[in-house]
Amino acid sequence: MASADEIYITINSKGGHAAAPHLTADTVLIASQLIVSLQQIVSRNKNPLSPSVLSICSIQGGNTTNVIPSEVKLMGTFRAMDEDWRYKAHELIRNQAIGLVESMGAEIDLHIDIGYPTVDNDPAFTDAAWKLADEFMGKEQVEETEIRMGAEDFGYYTQVIPGCFYRLGVRNESKGIIHQVHTPKFDIDENAIETGIGMMAFLGVNLLSEKK
Repeated sequence: MASADEIYITINSKGGHAAAPHLTADTVLIASQLIVSLQQIVSRNKNPLSPSVLSICSIQGGNTTNVIPSEVKLMGTFRAMDEDWRYKAHELIRNQAIGLVESMGAEIDLHIDIGYPTVDNDPAFTDAAWKLADEFMGKEQVEETEIRMGAEDFGYYTQVIPGCFYRLGVRNESKGIIHQVHTPKFDIDENAIETGIGMMAFLGVNLLSEKK
């Protein structure tokens, strides 16, 4: 799974009347230009074989039809599967954002909040856990997930010790439990909790015995 960093940008100018945009820097226009520009960092600079995502998810500024606001705030997230590219991208984001905003006559405050690192499954440890999962659940119940741009704090462990991150299925179509996370109808089949606890105990006991 990917690393996850939060991006906070504030664009400031003196503001002004919408009928006289030449007397101020248009913070809304600048914000829109910046959003489009930032997307090119990912599409034009990263290795195409290494997934990466930059999403601006919030725009806050202005409250009427005829006033150019003095302030516009942007918030978003940057995800990467490669730690070297992750920090290179941070510098590209900073340089591009500052350069664009200042060149258009406004001021910028930019903060990148460093979040979770990548989740890197150790191949040997994962292979051992997979075989045990097949034994506990049955091979037909165990499958490989795709690379995901979501993030997990479990990544802090895998940066230090060998680890294996796995997902527990909680979907149940017969009960209408079919909705994704971050949606208002998300729910889980609580019967999966017993399976999950059993799986963790089985893996723990058997992996520990293999090391003795």
